[in-house]
Amino acid sequence: MNKILLSILVSNLLFAQSTLLQDIEVIATDENREENIIFQKESFIQNAPMQHQITTKQAINTAGSNGDPLKAISSLAGVVTTGNDTGNELYIHGSKPRETKFTLNHIPLGYLFHMGGIHSVIAPEATSQIDAYLGGFDVTYGDAMGGVIDILPKYPSGSNKGRVHIGLYDADFAYDAKLGEDISLLISARRSYLDFLIADIVEERDKDKQDEDDTIRKFPEYSDAQLILSYTRGDHLFSIEAITAKDEVKLHTTANRTKDPLANGKLNFKSNFTTVGARWNYLGDEVESMTLISNMRSKGEFEFFDDDFFIKSNFKENKIYHETLFDVKNHKPLIGFEVQDMKVPYQAKIFEINVEDGKEQLISESEIIEVDKTYTSKVYTGFVQDIWDISDDDHLRYGVRASKVDFQNFGTIIDPRVAYVHDFDNTLSASIAIGKYSQMPNYGYVVDEFGNAKIDTLEMSNHYALNLSKKFSDNSSIVIEPYFKSFENLAIVDEVEKYKAVGDGEAYGVDLTYRKNIDNFDIIMAYTYAKSKRQTTTTNDKKYRLEGDIPHTLQLNTSYRFSNDWRLSSLFKYHSGQPYTPIIGAEDIQGESYKRPIYGESFSKRVPESYDLDIQIGKTFKYSDSSLEVVLELMNITELFRDNIEGYSYDDEYKSKKEEKGIGALPAIHVNYRF
Repeated sequence: MNKILLSILVSNLLFAQSTLLQDIEVIATDENREENIIFQKESFIQNAPMQHQITTKQAINTAGSNGDPLKAISSLAGVVTTGNDTGNELYIHGSKPRETKFTLNHIPLGYLFHMGGIHSVIAPEATSQIDAYLGGFDVTYGDAMGGVIDILPKYPSGSNKGRVHIGLYDADFAYDAKLGEDISLLISARRSYLDFLIADIVEERDKDKQDEDDTIRKFPEYSDAQLILSYTRGDHLFSIEAITAKDEVKLHTTANRTKDPLANGKLNFKSNFTTVGARWNYLGDEVESMTLISNMRSKGEFEFFDDDFFIKSNFKENKIYHETLFDVKNHKPLIGFEVQDMKVPYQAKIFEINVEDGKEQLISESEIIEVDKTYTSKVYTGFVQDIWDISDDDHLRYGVRASKVDFQNFGTIIDPRVAYVHDFDNTLSASIAIGKYSQMPNYGYVVDEFGNAKIDTLEMSNHYALNLSKKFSDNSSIVIEPYFKSFENLAIVDEVEKYKAVGDGEAYGVDLTYRKNIDNFDIIMAYTYAKSKRQTTTTNDKKYRLEGDIPHTLQLNTSYRFSNDWRLSSLFKYHSGQPYTPIIGAEDIQGESYKRPIYGESFSKRVPESYDLDIQIGKTFKYSDSSLEVVLELMNITELFRDNIEGYSYDDEYKSKKEEKGIGALPAIHVNYRF
């Protein structure tokens, strides 16, 4: 836990940058047709590998989403999460969570999920659709070796309609207001309220349990709000888009009082961010363009353990983004640029941890680092691309992205990318995508205070992906997508210089998805085979499993729409156990009462396989000018009969281990009143 904690704190607070979605086919009625329309972005070509789109309504009706469309990401093929339905660590086709990028149509976000992943920071009404790319994506996206999740905002229409939602864990509202002939405003806000309802009960209970390992000092609290102001003038759309989020929790732990004496005491977490962007969209007959100016401010404060370790960060990013696409006969050339200016005043008293993935270093024998410094970085990017319709059946997308990184000794990087699609007929297609993708290493690995400032090479991945799609006459289809990714210049642990950018790795696998529609019944069955391994240290050349290496994942997603406005959906998911590094013994430390664990081979063991079943049932009551929707969700139902094991903890002597179980079955109730 110690290394994970430090990695999250240092990298996310130092430079807070911020999985495969399958197209879900829905039979649209007159009432829901608009909500099920997929918008094709300028650089999108149909049936290219690893690029998939889903509307907000399709996502929110997925069992286990807990009323949040973005949580449907973790329930689909190719995506592995930690922590069942509360996890927010996404492993995408052999990539670490930090290697997947989240944006609001290129507007940066401080973070996507509230603490523990219980809910995203964006309201459904502010979300039009989710574009997800597992790999092979186009040149308009950068600084991501794994995947990209691009959330398209939903612009207000001036309908003067709203929604009020009351759930088991939080409440929120949204309203779409018409301010003028061409001006509309969407406002929305959410606030958790479990801290109001049960905080006093929990805190009073914990007063009498100070000798227990873990207690709650302030119950988790989260909130967020969004504003979208749009003005339409002919082919021009001007908008102001703002999003803010806040999270806070206070805990106290004594679980390591014997094993690691310094790693005991308070765990106080507070973070917030605000992003504001001004966007200009032009949609002409032969020219389309988007210009974006944004500012993000992300603050974080962490206080932990009795020795008063802390981190305070105030990340600021100013960004300009532009792209223009021309429609010239059978070509669609695109040109664009992106400029990012980042500044981070950073204060910390923190313990140094320099240990390979899957292992933990004792805080009690770590060097203490004190930092009071401001870090700055600028990135200048240009990109060009063309979509060439060679014929009615052949389509080629090719382009290049070049970036100059003005941070320490990092220089210029060039990433070429290409995708080709061949349609045999209107039911069968095959495609291939190849590209190079570069990303900054974890910033904690490349600054003097925490890592090796001599590192001057971006981490890099080569993507190779195929797609074979077939539609059948009985309203069914099958998609097969094999892939291979190689990784180079990975920053890995070095005994002398802390880290070196000499690591490599690979990931490969295949996704198979079958869809079937029978009147009001939809079924999606998906199987994913995935393998990934990487170097973790310079002491040897061996490649080890990635912590997200889950070889087999099988999912069955069903949905049935009754004629009387009832609906029922379910999601069953099986996956292989997550790998972990076992502790095989312990050694005495001279002059100390605690021991140092001895680890076996990295990620050589697995926890047992996992089974999850989520069920969602909803009913809509329609009135003349309003409606009331009631939804009941039961998540992790299988844990009523069988525990999912997520890891192991060891006793003070490291002789016996205890199973760390999942969060268990969770109910959720949602009441939505639309007016």
